[in-house]
Amino acid sequence: MISEEENTLTAHQIWVLDYIASHPDQEIIQRDIEAHFSIRRSTASHMLQLMEKNGYLIRLSAPDDARMKNLVLTAKGIESQKRMKERLCRFETLLSSGFSPEELQYLEILLKRLGDNIK
Repeated sequence: MISEEENTLTAHQIWVLDYIASHPDQEIIQRDIEAHFSIRRSTASHMLQLMEKNGYLIRLSAPDDARMKNLVLTAKGIESQKRMKERLCRFETLLSSGFSPEELQYLEILLKRLGDNIK
């Protein structure tokens, strides 16, 4: 079950939580978020400030450059990311039920082609 507070997370915030969680051995800074999600500095700054205020992450000074702040998930951020990932897996299972592996593979090919056409 999703908590009321997690219900207020935006899709971008959820993606950021997942991005940070999926790079446990890397130091992630705001610039990495800007580049990976193709967003402006001001957008990233506002989003990360809000996530920090709401207790999902903290910013720690980088050991080699105090101006750089490493983004680190809090226990709340880690737990929220795990629950969102589990929810997404259940949703994908629900969506793919009734399809054979071959049909799912063909659907993936068609969707990729559609995406390429959009570009």
